[in-house]
Amino acid sequence: MEFGFLFWLFLGGIIVASMQDLKRREVDNWLNLLLLVSGMVFVFFGAVLNRDSEAVFHFGFLLIVMFFVMNLFYYGRVFAGGDAKLLVSMTAFFMAGSFFGSLVNVGVFLFFLMLSGSVYGLGYSLVLYSANREKVNREMRWIVKKLGLKVLLIVAVFLMLLGFVDLIFLILGLLSILFFGLYVFAKGLENVSMVREVLGKELREGDWLVEDIKVGKRVVKADWDGLSLEDVRLLGKNKKVLIKEGLPFVPAFLIAFLGYGFLRDWFVGFLFFA
Repeated sequence: MEFGFLFWLFLGGIIVASMQDLKRREVDNWLNLLLLVSGMVFVFFGAVLNRDSEAVFHFGFLLIVMFFVMNLFYYGRVFAGGDAKLLVSMTAFFMAGSFFGSLVNVGVFLFFLMLSGSVYGLGYSLVLYSANREKVNREMRWIVKKLGLKVLLIVAVFLMLLGFVDLIFLILGLLSILFFGLYVFAKGLENVSMVREVLGKELREGDWLVEDIKVGKRVVKADWDGLSLEDVRLLGKNKKVLIKEGLPFVPAFLIAFLGYGFLRDWFVGFLFFA
């Protein structure tokens, strides 16, 4: 594909967003808004110069689609708020000559994003594990003991043994062990490497609490939406608060963006013309 103005605009924006996410685990709203408005202005002036009023409606419909996708990923707990907003801000970048072509572009980018996110997430997790191997191993043993997961492991092994009777039991047993291992590893890594203690005055909007905290007669919930400004105000006088840091996911956007930029034409050709 041609690397025009929008490519360099969003490449620069995603690089800045990646630096923010790695440093502060958040992407500033002003950056997402700047990218969205810049894309809108580019589409609008392009429509005026080319006397193509349909492009404006095309952009509007695509923006609705991206808003739907954003909520799907956010409430499905795939993305945090800043990541979801970044995806919407890229709407103009996905515009093609037809609405169907734009939808194909969105689908291709999401494929690259899920692929890069999986590889990046695994690599990031392994780096964290290597840096805290002994602590994570102790935490995993404690999780297995606390939750009584040995029983599930025994059941999984029993299902595998039943594989001599029917292959479906072997598959169920293997899937159970895989789920068991991934859950214990993820939980152990989270408890050791993604939980930290901060002063109440250091809290920011969007931070994730490890557990509910009672402040007077109020209870500040540890939920997916993170802390609101009112929650931050209530917890501001607490000496210490445990918060959970999520995976900085925007670097996966950068990998997916570059993959999309260089491989999009080949990938679409392979899908539709192979």
